[in-house]
Amino acid sequence: MTDDAGPAAPPRARRPRTAPAVLDGWSVGPPDFIGVGVHKAGTTWWWALLVAHPQVDGVPRRKELHLLERMRGSGLTAELLDEYYRAFPRAPGHIAGEWTPRYQAMPAIPPIIAQVAPEARLLTIVREPVERYRSGLKQWRDENRRRSERRDERAGRREALMRGFYGRQVQRLVDAVGQERVLVLQYERCVRQPREELERTFRFLGLPPFEPDPALVTRRVNPTIGDKGSLSSDEEKRLLAEYEPEVRHLARLVPDLDLALWPRFAHLAS
Repeated sequence: MTDDAGPAAPPRARRPRTAPAVLDGWSVGPPDFIGVGVHKAGTTWWWALLVAHPQVDGVPRRKELHLLERMRGSGLTAELLDEYYRAFPRAPGHIAGEWTPRYQAMPAIPPIIAQVAPEARLLTIVREPVERYRSGLKQWRDENRRRSERRDERAGRREALMRGFYGRQVQRLVDAVGQERVLVLQYERCVRQPREELERTFRFLGLPPFEPDPALVTRRVNPTIGDKGSLSSDEEKRLLAEYEPEVRHLARLVPDLDLALWPRFAHLAS
């Protein structure tokens, strides 16, 4: 089974984006950091905390650009590259970036990142994959109900499943840019100790310590609303069989991954 997020859903229509203003003395160019994953793992919350830092130039509404997806389909043209670089204006001594959670699930994206942003640091937040599956599938169903043309439920289940293939996804990132340029955060740890994990994130990006507004630290953004539904015994067994090799692989790549925070997979730590 491929874990490319592209074919699982038709391309979503997006409003044309206007490049942000470049103020006097500012510059544009490749992003300093790119958040690549994952869907339903607190990335909008973490992005809001990042752009609250006084040395990060960005705004919450410009979190997801999806421009690297277009390079995957149409190739790396000078026009697309210029459009991408102009999305990251920053003041002297500041950094800028984006966070598009679909990137991590697309095999073609890491080589593109290595080509267009060779110095960028990559961020991802992983969440216990079965819980991420449940949350992602609920959102898919909610969005599907709002569509005039509904997609088959199997497409939603497939998309929700493949987004949790963390081992192979993080391996592709490491292969493309090197281990030292990839930070893998754990959603459950971010929830339990957000200040410590945020300090770790700032340090990884070369930023000085900063204490955001406490209300921003504790406020969840885009939480899953309503009952996510239960899994049948057979479905949970199937998910565990799919995800256990991926969690093992991830734990080898990320030695500080705390499997005690993922009770379904805690036995893999032994």
